[in-house]
Amino acid sequence: MPEISSVGAVNIEHGHFPVGEMWEPGFKRRDGKPDFQTNEPVIVVSGQVIVTSRVQEHTAPVVVAVRDHEDDTPGPGWTLVASVDYQPVYKGRMAVLDTLDGPAGPAAGPIEVFGQQAEPGEPFVHLDPARTYRAQVWSQGRSDSRERFNAATRREEGRGQDGFERYLIAFVPSGTQEPPAPTAEESRRDRVARQHGRPPLNMR
Repeated sequence: MPEISSVGAVNIEHGHFPVGEMWEPGFKRRDGKPDFQTNEPVIVVSGQVIVTSRVQEHTAPVVVAVRDHEDDTPGPGWTLVASVDYQPVYKGRMAVLDTLDGPAGPAAGPIEVFGQQAEPGEPFVHLDPARTYRAQVWSQGRSDSRERFNAATRREEGRGQDGFERYLIAFVPSGTQEPPAPTAEESRRDRVARQHGRPPLNMR
């Protein structure tokens, strides 16, 4: 089912930001470690699609969407950055996240994508955990964003301005998978044994 999120304002630090799947109680946490030494513009780890920016620190409007077809173009001015595979690891709730501070807040204004007006708000969509996806990362302004940022810095207009880049991450179903399932609830005895190498004396 097609879905378009609200527009979030993501605070990009260290030149990247994640679109991550929100952890659900009962599931084992999947914390992948991205390889930032790669030259790829988009990095996939367990539970996250990480987008690299050409600007080290700034705020960018971001929209996420679920689409039926991979060949859909969002509209004029959008350029495809990369297309990568993603598999849900929890229940499929994907949110745009600040680099360090959790879910992104609402953007200052709307963005038009796929012929629809996406209004400011919390940017998230729901993926079907029984499906696998191709994640298409689109951008506006990325091709010369670093040059415009450097020019603004030289003019002493301040760093961290908005407007250097915009992003859209569109998830398109590509196949099926066994839906991720919660792990069995761990007993206190098992938890203590795992943490300390043996169960407590009163439970042996």
